[in-house]
Amino acid sequence: MRYVNATTAVALFGLALLQLWLLDDPVAALPFALGAVVAALAAKHWLHGKVVRLLAFVAAGVMFCFFWQFFTLTPTLHADWYRQPGTLNVLALLFAGFGMMPVVSEYTCRMKANGDCERARRKAAGDAPPLASLRGLTSRQTT
Repeated sequence: MRYVNATTAVALFGLALLQLWLLDDPVAALPFALGAVVAALAAKHWLHGKVVRLLAFVAAGVMFCFFWQFFTLTPTLHADWYRQPGTLNVLALLFAGFGMMPVVSEYTCRMKANGDCERARRKAAGDAPPLASLRGLTSRQTT
């Protein structure tokens, strides 16, 4: 999940830069930049519970902002809107809204978990070597 959130952060940062560069609209770039920061912070594991709660609300707010902007634009779109030039903003809003879902999911998962859950996840990640399940399959097949 860490890689998904990091990829989302990079993509949202790129969309923020495109909003600034192509549309020259810093207000439209602000939600993309805020979403990128929140997605990047989701990769950090050691956050205080109150900070996680605040970031979860911010991530959900940014996600709903993307969908609100998209659905505000939908009455003005034609039937083949995705084929017309100049639909970068609409596609960016749609992608960003769906891209924020794993980020919101990560924060809500952390809000539900306690310290024992986090310690168990670290222990399981440290004990199991990479591709351990594949090694077990190959050893069973050869014997």
